[in-house]
Amino acid sequence: LLERLAGEVANVQVEAGQWIMREGEAADSMFIVRSGRLEVVDEGPPERTIRILRRGDALGELALLREGKRSASVRARRDARLFELGRAQFEALIQDAPSFALGLTRAMGAQLAASRTPMLAATTPRTIAVVGLEPAAPTAGVAHQLADAFSLHGTTALLSDGELATIDQAERDVERVVMSAAVLGDAWGDLCVAEADLIVVLSTGDRRARWHDRAASLEGCELLVFGPAPAPGVLEALRPREVQVIAQEARRRSALEATARRLAGCSVGVVFSGGGARAFAHLGVLEELTAAGLSFDRVAGVSFGSLVGAATAAGFTPEGTYETCQRCLVDANPANDFALPVYSLIRGAKTRRRLQEVFGERRIEELPRRFFSLSCDLLARETVLHNSGLVVDAVYPSLLLPGVFPPVPTPDGRLLVDGGVLDNLPVAAMARTGEGPVIAIDVTGRKRRSHGERPRPPRRPRLEPLARPFRRALTGSEIEIPHLSETIARTVAVGSSDTVASARLHADLVITPQVEGIALMDWKALPRAAQLGREAARRALAANPDFPGSLRGSEIAGKQ
Repeated sequence: LLERLAGEVANVQVEAGQWIMREGEAADSMFIVRSGRLEVVDEGPPERTIRILRRGDALGELALLREGKRSASVRARRDARLFELGRAQFEALIQDAPSFALGLTRAMGAQLAASRTPMLAATTPRTIAVVGLEPAAPTAGVAHQLADAFSLHGTTALLSDGELATIDQAERDVERVVMSAAVLGDAWGDLCVAEADLIVVLSTGDRRARWHDRAASLEGCELLVFGPAPAPGVLEALRPREVQVIAQEARRRSALEATARRLAGCSVGVVFSGGGARAFAHLGVLEELTAAGLSFDRVAGVSFGSLVGAATAAGFTPEGTYETCQRCLVDANPANDFALPVYSLIRGAKTRRRLQEVFGERRIEELPRRFFSLSCDLLARETVLHNSGLVVDAVYPSLLLPGVFPPVPTPDGRLLVDGGVLDNLPVAAMARTGEGPVIAIDVTGRKRRSHGERPRPPRRPRLEPLARPFRRALTGSEIEIPHLSETIARTVAVGSSDTVASARLHADLVITPQVEGIALMDWKALPRAAQLGREAARRALAANPDFPGSLRGSEIAGKQ
């Protein structure tokens, strides 16, 4: 069969980014991946990757069997080499070679199973290429350190030269293969890039380096910068999934160990929901999780949860974050710079100044933990993920309750407000990379009042006789209702309640402090909210004593 196939197929080479087939096209051949990586794409909108194809995978055979049109689009994710088998040869093999038909049936069964998955299943990479953008990049040293770190999570091989058979044998022998390529463009470097499930790109920040002609094959990489922060053009060209700037030599080992934990699927992530002043409960949860021996390599947050998340990612202790919230939100309420209510109730300048005092010019890429926040683009009606750039520029728009704060216009034409408008618990965005268990802390508060339950008593009972006439004059009712900013905040929470419910399904552990009695804009509730967070964390840890298994305090925690 192999000899016959060798005589029947045509050799095809495609570059990264090139389409092999498009949905709806007439089918006249099938392909087998010889090397490289392809992606099966639902072109949308929005565009969605359904499946990754690697060496040995087949594509296009179903359309030949049905004598129909292509049911999906396929694009080269890396430079790839393919075998192409025409319709006539395909039909002859089906009739004459039972082993070919059996193999085809198995391949289609695997595709059917993959098609039933609603999104691309996150898998940890088995082959990792470490490549340098410039000759000065510390490729060999970083590859060695990464391989050592990976060996804590399974058998690992480090390759610095060889051919396709060398990589193939290593994949059979060990769980993970790290390939080091000092130079892009030679045979070994091109092979590493083509065969890698994930590419770790190293840069010294030298803007004179010539690599842009190969940018397409490096898209979606992990970018590690050992020098100044990368220029915007670098990020636009590579579109990395993560960026880290490791300027200090003393940080290199811990940063690479954390990277290995993430890529091996052994890192704990934590996601902080929005919730206004209720987000203070996150601080108590953090205290208890830290005391229990948990540490985090990945942090995310939305709305006021993004503030807690950014502080955590920056290396603040739970006590330090508590003190920061006390100083910046309680002692000096930043939400009292009221404006003429044409664009918003609050100007927002005071809030941004407070954030600037806390984070200064820190960039997300330079933080010791990976971090992202979410905002909402009012014009495109979609979430915007912030995982690079200034921390202040990531946190500030995520805080902006529409109507309370003015939206932030951006140079690229977006109009940003609180990310909680669309997703108040962004667990799915973190879980989709498959880098380890995720803890979700949900402080939205959704307690329903039971039938016959009495309304809560007024907050200031002594002033209630005086307040009733004013309420009646302003609202037509004596019953106490939330203030305008509180109503807006609650409306935002209601609008994203379905995404919160969905997000909880992606989390490995959900902690839900009972914060329903705290008003969303009650900044004085910091001590009470933090205590409710502590109590909720204790309950969750007691109910899940094995979480996250053997990783607590050891593999996951590591040394920050």
